[in-house]
Amino acid sequence: MEENFDSFDEEVKASLRRYEDMLKRKSNYYFDVFEFEHIIDFYLDKNDLKNAIQVLKYALNQHPNSTSLLLKQAQAFINKGFPVKSLKLLKKLEKIESSNYSIFYMQGAVYCSLGDVNKAIEVFKKALAIAFDSKEELLFNIGMTFKQISRYDLANNYFLKAYKLDNVNKTVIYELAHNYEKLDQDDLSISYYKEYINIDPFSVLAWYSIGLVYNKLEEYDLGIEAFEYVIALDPVHISAYYQKAVNMYYNEKVSESIDAFIELLELDKDNISAIFHIGEAYAKLKDSKKASEYFKKAIELDEHYADAWYGQAYLLYENKKYTDSLHSIKKAIKYDHEDPDFWYLSALICRELGFIDESEKSFKKTIKLDDTDSKIWIEYSKLNFGQSKIFKTINILSEANELFEDDADINYRLAAYLAIIGNINSAIFHLKLALNKEVNKLEIFRSIFMKKNEKIEQIIDLYLETKESDN
Repeated sequence: MEENFDSFDEEVKASLRRYEDMLKRKSNYYFDVFEFEHIIDFYLDKNDLKNAIQVLKYALNQHPNSTSLLLKQAQAFINKGFPVKSLKLLKKLEKIESSNYSIFYMQGAVYCSLGDVNKAIEVFKKALAIAFDSKEELLFNIGMTFKQISRYDLANNYFLKAYKLDNVNKTVIYELAHNYEKLDQDDLSISYYKEYINIDPFSVLAWYSIGLVYNKLEEYDLGIEAFEYVIALDPVHISAYYQKAVNMYYNEKVSESIDAFIELLELDKDNISAIFHIGEAYAKLKDSKKASEYFKKAIELDEHYADAWYGQAYLLYENKKYTDSLHSIKKAIKYDHEDPDFWYLSALICRELGFIDESEKSFKKTIKLDDTDSKIWIEYSKLNFGQSKIFKTINILSEANELFEDDADINYRLAAYLAIIGNINSAIFHLKLALNKEVNKLEIFRSIFMKKNEKIEQIIDLYLETKESDN
C-alpha cells in the first residue's frame, strides 16, 4: 500500500518510495543510516510502531553499530511499553558514546515514564552539560517530557530556561502559557498568551486559548472579544462560536447567547450542545414553551443526551407537573448515573409526589456523589422531619454540621430540633453559633421551634441587644 509522502522533501520521499518498492518486490535494498532514520521517523510520527520496528530490523541488519539507529530502537522500546528494556540498551550506548546528549535525554525520558522524577532530573542535567549548540532544543524536549507526565511545574522550569535563550520562540511561549493555565496560574498564562499574540496576532490557537482562560476567570467580555477574533480569522471555527455563546450566557447576555448559538447552528445544524444551550437560555428567560421545544430537539437528535432530559424534567418540576417530571429525570439518570444534580432533582420530585423512600434514596445518592452543598442537606432534613422522624432529622443535620460548622441555616435548624426534644444546652450551643454568624436569619429557628424557653429567650435577647448597640 502506497503511503502519502507529500509533506516530506524530495530526498526523503525518494527513500520512502524505495523502501516501499523493496517491500513490494520482497527484495533487500541498501540504505544509508540517514535514510533509515527518515523512514523510521515517518512511521513513528504516524504512531505506526509495527512498521517502524520492521524498518529498524532492516536498518540494524545493515548498520548494527549505528548509535543513532540504536537510539531509535530505544525509542521504539519506550513506545512499545518496554521502558526497562530501553534503559538497558541506553546504558550500553552510554559506555560506547558518553558524549552523545541524546542518550542521556532518552534515559531521562525512560525514568519519567517509570515515575522516578529525581533520577530523570539527574540525567537531564548530564545531557544539558554536553548539549552545547543544541541546548535550547534539548530544554524544550525535556519540558515536553515532563509535560507528558503532567508535571507542568517541572516542565515550565525548562521552558523558562529555553525562553531566556530565545524570547521570541512561539512554541516555547505557547507551552509556558498552556502549562501555567494547567497550574491555575492564570495571570501568568494570560501574559504569555499575550506575548505570543504580540508576535503572531493572527494566531487562531493563541486567541482561542486566551479566550478559554478568560472564561475560566469569569472575565466574559474579554472572552467574547477573544472568540470574536478567532471567528474573524477562521469564520468556520465551530468551537469559537460555541465558546462565544457560552460566555454571553454566563455574562447574563442570555438573549444574545441564543442569537450566537443560532449563528453556530447555521454552520452545524445538528450541534446538539448548541441546541441544548438554547433550551437552557430560554428556560432562564422563563420561556418554558421555547425551552421545551429545544430540549425535545436535542432528545430527538440523541435520546441518550442526559442533560436535555434533565432540562425537560426541571421545566416540568417548575410547572408542578411532577409525574411527567419524574419520567424525564429517570431518563436523565438512566443515561448518566453519576450527576448529583440529576439525583437532587429526583429527590425533590419524589418528595412532592409523596414517594418518601424514593426521595430519601435520591438524597443519599446526591450526597454520596457530592456532599459539598449545604442546601442539599437542609432539603434532606426537611423530608425526614415531615415524616415525624425527628431524631433522624437531627442525625442528618448533625452530619451536615460536621461538614459546615459555620453554616447559620444548619445551626439554626439543628438548634430548633434539639430544643423540641428538650436538649436545651445543645440547642443553645448551636443557636449561639448561628447567631454569631447571621443574626438576621433567626426566623429559621422561630419557624421550627415555636415555644418559648426562658434560657433560649435570654440568649436571643442578648444577641439582639448587642446588634442594636452595634448599629
